[in-house]
Amino acid sequence: MKSVLTLIRVNGLLTPIRSGCILTVIAVLIWSITAQATPDFIPTSSAYHAYLDSKILFAFELTSNEEIFVEVINLGESRRCLSIDQISMRNRGGTMLKLDSFLYDGTKSKLEGNPRGCVRQRTRRKFELGYSFEFPHEVRKVVFLAVRQAFRLEPLSQPRYLEFVNKLDEINIGVSSEYLKMFKLRSLYGDNFYGSRISCRRVNTSRTSERTRGPITLLSTFPQQTKQAKKKKKGGSLSIRLKLDPNGEVLEAVTETPLDFGLTERALYEVTYWWDFSPAFEIGKPVVSEHRAKVVYRVRKAE
Repeated sequence: MKSVLTLIRVNGLLTPIRSGCILTVIAVLIWSITAQATPDFIPTSSAYHAYLDSKILFAFELTSNEEIFVEVINLGESRRCLSIDQISMRNRGGTMLKLDSFLYDGTKSKLEGNPRGCVRQRTRRKFELGYSFEFPHEVRKVVFLAVRQAFRLEPLSQPRYLEFVNKLDEINIGVSSEYLKMFKLRSLYGDNFYGSRISCRRVNTSRTSERTRGPITLLSTFPQQTKQAKKKKKGGSLSIRLKLDPNGEVLEAVTETPLDFGLTERALYEVTYWWDFSPAFEIGKPVVSEHRAKVVYRVRKAE
C-alpha cells in the first residue's frame, strides 16, 4: 500500500500526517527529529531579521518610527545590487508586501528613491526602504533575491539583533584574505552560521494582470541535502501537490513519491515556508486553489 506524506497547518505549525500502515504518531515523531536536525529555521514574526555568511551580511529592521532599514556589508570581491522588486516580505497573516524604493537620505519622499541599491566590494552601506502599504510592526518572512541567489533572513529577538549589529563595527571589511574573514566572523558570531544561500528562479507577474487565472510560482528553491543524503550521495526529485489560500500561502502540502534520508521532509518544509506563490484569481478575486511544485535535489561533488 503506497504511503502518502502530508504536511498540514495545526495551530500555526506545519504537521506531517502519513497515511497507510504507519501510525500518525510515529510519523510526527520521525518528522520532529528530522526537522530539528536541519539547519533551516521556521519563519516567525519579528521586527528584526539578519543574514550572515562569509560573503555578505544583511541587517533588516522595522523601527518604532515606522521606518524600514536594511544594512548591507559586502565582504566579497564583486559589486552587489539589490532591486527593490526582488525583496519580498510576508506579514503575520501571510500577505506578501512589496517595497517601493531605496532612499539614500532623508530628503526624499517614500516613493522617490531609486529602484535598487548597490554596494561595492568590501563596502558597508545602510539604506532606508520606501513603502506604500500599511506599516507592519513585525513581519514573518523576508527574502532578498540577487540575480539567481536568494538570501533568507532569520527573524531575531531585539537583544540578539542588537548583538548582531554591534558586532558589525568590529568587522574589517577591507580584508581580502578569505581565511582572515572566516576567522574574524567565527570569532564574532561563532561556528553556527545560520544564513542559507540557495539557488532560485523568479517569475515576474502582476497579480491583477488577468481577471481569471491559476496560481503562479514566484520563487522556488533548490533545498540543500540532509547530512544523511549527502553522506550517501543521494539526490532526486519529487512532485508536491499544494493547496494555497487567497494570499498564496500553503495550507497543505502532499507528496506521493517520498525520498529517503529526510529529503521528503526537507522538501515539504522548503516549499511551505520559503517558496512564494501568487494565488489563483476568479473574476479578479483571489481564491483558494490547487497547485503543483517540483523539488530537485542536486548531488554536489565533495569539495
